[in-house]
Formats: sequence, C-alpha cells, structure tokens
Amino acid sequence: MSAVIYIDTDAIRPVVDGKWHHARLTHVPEPGEAITMLCGASSTAEFERSNRRDDHGAPHMCWDCDLVYRREHDMDVWPGHPALSRVPVPHPRSKTSRKSRKQQRHEQ
Repeated sequence: MSAVIYIDTDAIRPVVDGKWHHARLTHVPEPGEAITMLCGASSTAEFERSNRRDDHGAPHMCWDCDLVYRREHDMDVWPGHPALSRVPVPHPRSKTSRKSRKQQRHEQ
C-alpha cells in the first residue's frame, strides 16, 4: 500500500527575494516551472526542505499579494493596509513622462 500525501495548493506560499507571496496554483509546480504571483511578480519554482527556511532569514509578506488575495476572497481590508498607501509607479520606459502625468493630475 502506498502513502498518499495531499497538498493544498492554496496553502503554497512561494518566497521570492525574501517575500512570501500568494499565487493561483492549480497544481504543484514542477521545479523550474514559471509561477506568477498575485502581485504580478514572476519566478521559477524551486523546492527546499522546510528546515532550510531559516538559512535565508525570515520572509516578509508581500503586501500587494495580500491585498489581491483579501479582495478575491471577500476578506476585510483594513484602512491602514500597507498596499493601499502605495501609488503605482509606471515603468521608467513607459511612454508617459512624469511631467504629463503631473499635468494630468493637476487637470483632474
């Protein structure tokens, strides 16, 4: 008889650059498989035993993933949630310059 190990993909929290994220996983990713987090960050899957977790320092929550997760699951988002205070910063190569964005805000 074999031992079946059930893995809840909703409980998987990928850690990228010291932040733990949420991802919409439909299966356990294969090593090297691309994963996109709720915040939009992407990385490839890699696995380590949980006793190695402290080797890299304690991970911190990705507040952007947390905000998306809370909204998708109809959970409360408190007014001081760290992701709410962030103003999206466009990519430096975007076609809209800072001056024109500033003018757009002034016109509103």
